Amino acid sequence: MTDVKVNRRQRQALETRRKIRTAAQELFEQQGYAATTINQIAERADVAWQTVYSVFKNKPAILSEIFDVTVAGDDDPIPMAERPFVRQIAQAPEPREKYRIFAAHMRETNARTASVQGVIESAAATDPDMAELWAKLMRMLTEGMRLAAQALAAQGAIRGISIEKAADLLWWHAGPWAYRGLVLTKGWTDADYEAWTADSLHTQLFAGG
Repeated sequence: MTDVKVNRRQRQALETRRKIRTAAQELFEQQGYAATTINQIAERADVAWQTVYSVFKNKPAILSEIFDVTVAGDDDPIPMAERPFVRQIAQAPEPREKYRIFAAHMRETNARTASVQGVIESAAATDPDMAELWAKLMRMLTEGMRLAAQALAAQGAIRGISIEKAADLLWWHAGPWAYRGLVLTKGWTDADYEAWTADSLHTQLFAGG
């Protein structure tokens, strides 16, 4: 009976966390980070404002977790390096297929995160906490693409350019800039963006080498 009660409390706590996170994301995207208050988040999530503080402590912590979850696509505690797409890239026999899988992952990720990243980047201009978070995210992206470039090189999918330049190119395509510009601003479809990303990476990192 005790285990059942513990599991029920854990499920309830997770559901409360998700409700707060969802409410906050909606408000951040609708009216901006600075304009959103903890009380507004609590009201939309249908919880007490004290609960929001108890679960997340502050707004930066909420937005940071929103980003983490949107990047991963879920809130399961699985490191990015252990996600299925990484294994699929490693097992793909041809460089073109590796970049197709990478591009598909970028399309899925950017479709989820473009709005959230826009909130963080915009808030970073005036909020020191958000500026620190944005800088942290950019450092994580840089390090992630450096590791990705090393892995692709070890798999024989990079030739004719340095690991550093390959990492820079992956950084550009994996970041929000190309997706926001081509899909959200210029009206490309997600499929167009994915195909362009796959072809560009294959040409720049392998076929053009």
